[in-house]
Amino acid sequence: MELTTIKIGKTIKKRRKELNLELKDLQDYSGVNYVSISDIENGKANPTVKTLEKLLDVLGMELDIKVKIK
Repeated sequence: MELTTIKIGKTIKKRRKELNLELKDLQDYSGVNYVSISDIENGKANPTVKTLEKLLDVLGMELDIKVKIK
């Protein structure tokens, strides 16, 4: 599966809602500003790996990156 900014955002938003967390809750637990989280969830921002790690840690998820060299 190709990771795109939109797919990443949708995945984060879906998991946040599954855990019944508001943006403010995710901000408080992760240290990532809620405006940034909103932009990520809506595909308007391309998060750094460090930011993704903070969010995914709170959401109980892992980042699995596969690199394909041609």
